[in-house]
Amino acid sequence: MPHGLRRPALALVLILGAGLAAASCSGPSLPSAADAGPRLQQLSTDLAAALSAAYPGAPWLSVPGQATNLSKNDAGTCHLTIGTLRSKESLRDVPGGWAAVMKTVNPVLREGGFADVTRTDSLKGGYTGISSTDGHGGEVKISEKGATEISVGSDVSDKDCSLQ
Repeated sequence: MPHGLRRPALALVLILGAGLAAASCSGPSLPSAADAGPRLQQLSTDLAAALSAAYPGAPWLSVPGQATNLSKNDAGTCHLTIGTLRSKESLRDVPGGWAAVMKTVNPVLREGGFADVTRTDSLKGGYTGISSTDGHGGEVKISEKGATEISVGSDVSDKDCSLQ
């Protein structure tokens, strides 16, 4: 290669490499709240239905004061939280414990585009639980400390971070 072409070629390689590195560090492409909201609401409803069918007992009810909302997280990203559902049923104490719960929820999670749950989470304050993500900023948490809660949310691309 002639000496005069080395520098532009090197510059092009460095620019392309920096662009690829930045793209790989930028994280998942985030959905809008309008796209994520109905999908995540349906997932929350489907999880509650599957758990109610497998473990009849106390119904899953909306938690007062924890309705669907948008808020900025510590990183400044808009986060959509679907209204939390709660059951008085302790899933930790069902026959088979969390392993049985995982078998119940995994088909629902897969249908909703989320990964299977394969282990319990390490939680503080006496809580136990499981969680899953979808690779696009979404997360499902099912946690228990006496009562069990289903929390579903996602980082979203909305800039104004307000529900319409």
